Amino acid sequence: MSDQAFRAREGKLSCEDCSLERIAASVPTPFYVYSSREVVRRFRRLDSAFSAQPHLICYALKANSQPALLRLLFDEGAGAEVVSGAELALALRVGVPPERVVFSGVGKTEWELEAGLQADIFLFHLESEGEAALLDGIAARYGRRARVSVRINPDIDAGTHPHIATGVQAAKFGLDLRAAMDLYHRHREFPHLDFCGIHSHIGSQITSLHPLGEAARTLGKAIGELKGYGLTIHHVDIGGGLGIAYREDPAPEFEAYAQEVLPWLSRSGARVIIEPGRALVGPAGALVVRVLYVKGVQGRRFVVVDAGMNDLLRPALYDAYHRIVPVVKREGEREKVDIVGAVCESSDTFGRDRMLTDPHPGDLLAILDTGAYGYVMSSNYNLRPRPAEVLVEGEAFRVVRAAETVDDLLARELGEKS
Repeated sequence: MSDQAFRAREGKLSCEDCSLERIAASVPTPFYVYSSREVVRRFRRLDSAFSAQPHLICYALKANSQPALLRLLFDEGAGAEVVSGAELALALRVGVPPERVVFSGVGKTEWELEAGLQADIFLFHLESEGEAALLDGIAARYGRRARVSVRINPDIDAGTHPHIATGVQAAKFGLDLRAAMDLYHRHREFPHLDFCGIHSHIGSQITSLHPLGEAARTLGKAIGELKGYGLTIHHVDIGGGLGIAYREDPAPEFEAYAQEVLPWLSRSGARVIIEPGRALVGPAGALVVRVLYVKGVQGRRFVVVDAGMNDLLRPALYDAYHRIVPVVKREGEREKVDIVGAVCESSDTFGRDRMLTDPHPGDLLAILDTGAYGYVMSSNYNLRPRPAEVLVEGEAFRVVRAAETVDDLLARELGEKS
């Protein structure tokens, strides 16, 4: 799936049919910009890839919870995968039906479980026996039954960064296979829980299909075993985690992904649930920044921009790679530079040893593939206001979240009422 959202036209980078230079003329940098067309295109392609089996795509809000993007996806028929009570409240507020909401997370609190039960959400993913007991007690108080699955940790190495590998033995998530099967076997001890699903999620930014297929195989075998426990599994949730091409290397196609996992699940007759986040919105976003200074230090060239790790944490946190390209192309010889932010941390570096043509103060740069885990991981470190978010629709654009101001930050710091 080649880049669709951001393309150079006559030497100027555009999002869809809208020049980023034109947006930057009225929206102060830094700002995030998203392609509505690309988000919808990617959802429809994933939906089509899984059309051979009943399925539900539950978008993972943790990747990007911008309400304008949520509404695009929910209008297309997406559900929501949430990991906190606030994410649940946001999904319901912007219009996703509760019967399309699944609730994940290793540390759900009592009030979060209660909120999900009161909303009558589709499915809770249980991650421990203690959580099962707590939810069973809450459901008993309300005289209801909660639909649940158990999250299996299959001990599969997804080949991703250790910080985002969730299906290995050392990870905190879910239960190992035998413990999970034991919990299913004792399902009658939890009379207010309906054990109707099974779940696994082995990590994020996975670019090899083999571990995803192995996880699906584990789920398929477990479903067959559960029939012997008197349980019928109606829903099998294979999680998310499909990676994107941050570099030039290709990422797995949605069609190949479906072909890898569906054969292990088709015999079960269960509806397949997928929880994509990055794969839908990552390539649809960019962070647009402006060059402040260009300087040399100890033989290295530094391009200092007006964003920082508070705006985009991934490079500092994971040593993540993002392509960085000029918004307006300049002719001339390219030079090797480090593109760095304004925060007082040496790790505040967006790209090392990158090639740029004669960078100057005032130049605009686009940090690509930041539609996922960008704004949602931003902070006010160094007391820096968070940036604006812009949604592009064809030739038009609109600010869907205004940039924070210094007054906003001071009012919060000083406890002043707005």
